[in-house]
Amino acid sequence: MTRARTSTAGPGPEAGPSRRGFLGLGAALAVGGTGFLTACSKEDSAGRVADRHKDGVLRIGVAAAPSSLNPLDSGAEVTRWIAEPVMESLYAYDSRLDSAPLLAEGEPEISADKLTWTIRLKQGVLWHNGDPFTADDVVATLAHMLDTSAGSEWITYMLGYVQRFEKADPQTVRIILAKPYGLLRSHLTNLPVTHKNFVDRKDTMMGTGPYKLDSYVAGQSFTMSKFDRYHGGQYRAPFADMPGGAAFGGIQYTVFTDANTRAVSLKQGKVDLVTAPANTTLPVLAKEKGLTLVSTVAPLDVLTYVMLQRAPFDNADFRKAVAYSMDRDGVLQRVYGGKGSIGQGPIGPGEAGYQPLSVFPATPDLAKAKAFLDKSGIAKPSFTLTVGASQTVRDIAQVLVAGWAKIGIDVRIEQLPGGPWSNKWLSRDYDMLMNTFMSGFTSGPANYLTLAPASSTNVLACGYTNPEVDKAIDTVWQTADQNERVQALATVDRALAEDAVIFPPVYPELVVAQRNELSPLNRDLLKVCRLSPQTLRFTG
Repeated sequence: MTRARTSTAGPGPEAGPSRRGFLGLGAALAVGGTGFLTACSKEDSAGRVADRHKDGVLRIGVAAAPSSLNPLDSGAEVTRWIAEPVMESLYAYDSRLDSAPLLAEGEPEISADKLTWTIRLKQGVLWHNGDPFTADDVVATLAHMLDTSAGSEWITYMLGYVQRFEKADPQTVRIILAKPYGLLRSHLTNLPVTHKNFVDRKDTMMGTGPYKLDSYVAGQSFTMSKFDRYHGGQYRAPFADMPGGAAFGGIQYTVFTDANTRAVSLKQGKVDLVTAPANTTLPVLAKEKGLTLVSTVAPLDVLTYVMLQRAPFDNADFRKAVAYSMDRDGVLQRVYGGKGSIGQGPIGPGEAGYQPLSVFPATPDLAKAKAFLDKSGIAKPSFTLTVGASQTVRDIAQVLVAGWAKIGIDVRIEQLPGGPWSNKWLSRDYDMLMNTFMSGFTSGPANYLTLAPASSTNVLACGYTNPEVDKAIDTVWQTADQNERVQALATVDRALAEDAVIFPPVYPELVVAQRNELSPLNRDLLKVCRLSPQTLRFTG
C-alpha cells in the first residue's frame, strides 16, 4: 500500500452549514423545480453517472478522515467505515445479525467451566501482501489490544476478563479467561484481526477482506482495489444471501467535511453514497428523485457523562437541575432534523435493554430545574462541558448551554480532538463529558462501553456507587443468557437516568443517503452501524 502524501492530518470537524449555505444548496438542487443543477440536465446527469460506473468503482463520500488507520485502536466510524471492506474478524454478522464464522473455521470450543475458548482458524486465507493467515496474527492482535501503552480502546472490554491467550498450533488459538465472559463472542464478532507485523501501524491497513487499500491522501481520500485472492472466492461470507461476487473493481472514499458539498456531490452523481448528511440538507435529499434517504435506529450514542467525584456534579440536586433544564427537543430538531427520539438513560431504542422511560421532559422544565438548583445550595453554579471535535457535538452543546443559562448555570464549552478528549475520559479529568460514538462497531446491538463509567470498579469509573448497578453490570458482561442480559441492562438504564449520572439529550438515528443506481443498503446491518459496501452492487 502506498500513500500519496506524507501529511498526517487528522480528522477535521464537519462544517455545519450556515443559513446562507443552506439557502444556496436549496437553490442549487432545486432550480426550476427539476431537482437538478442548472449545469446539467436530467439526461446529462444520468448519462454521466452511467459513464462513470463503467470503471466499476464504488464512490463513497464521508464527513471526516481518521488520524490513525489502525482499527485496533479505534472503534469510531471515521476509521471503521473505511476499514470495512479491508479488515475482517473471527466472526461477523450475517444479514440477520446472527454471529457467523468468518476467519474462524467454526464455532468456538468452550470448556465446561467456560474459562477456555479454543478457536480453530480458517485455512487458505491470505493477507493482502500474500502472507498466510495464522494463529500468530490473532495472538499479535490480542496482545496489542491488551497492551496498556498501545492506546487501544478495546482494552476496556477485555481487561479483567482475558487472562492470557496462546497459539495451540499454527491454525488454532486458545483464549483463557479469569472469569466467565458472556460478551466475548460479541467482541470477537467486532474485533478486526490484523497482520502480526502491522498491529502497531497507524499509517496503513493490512487485511484479509475482499478489497485492499492501495493508497490514500491523508485527510482527503482512500483508494481500494479488489483482492483477487480473497478466501471467499465469490464474496459470500458472512452474507450468505448476497447475489454474485464482489461487485466492484474498486472502492474510493472521499472526504467532504462540508455537508453541503457532500449533498451536492451525491446529487451530481460524483459519489454513490454519503454518510452523515446534515439535518438542513435532509428535506432536499428526501424529495430528490433518484436518491434515497436511509434512516434507522442504531447504537449511535451521544455519550454524556458527569464526574461525581468533584463539585458541582457530586451534588445530586445539581445533577437533577442540569437534567431538567436540558433542551432535548431543541437538540433533536435543530441538530438532527427530528431523526431520532428524546433521550433519557444511556440505552437507546437501537440497543439491547432499551425501555421507554419518562424521567425527564422533552423541553426544559425550568421551574423544577430551578427548585433543584436552589436546593443544591450552590451559589454561583458553573461547569465545563468537554466535547469532541465534530461540529455536530458542538451544535448539541450550544443548544444545551443556552437552556442551562436560563436557570443561571454558566457553562464553558471546551472542544478537543479525539486524543486529548479520550485522555480527559481516561484520566477522569472532567466535569461533564460529551461526544458522539457508534458503539455498534465494538459492541454490536448494545453499548457496553457507554455503561462502563457507571461501574464503581471500572478504569473509567465516574464516581457513581450503586451496588445494584455494579451487580447488574457484572451480569451484563458475564452472562451468556441474552434474556438475563437484557433485564440487567434495563436495571442499569433506569438507575442511571433517575440518578442523573448518564443522561444523553437524544437518541439519534443513523442517517445515510444513496443514489438509486446502487443496490439498497441493508437496513439490518445499519442497525450495527455497518455500511457493508463490499456487499453492494450497481443495479442498472
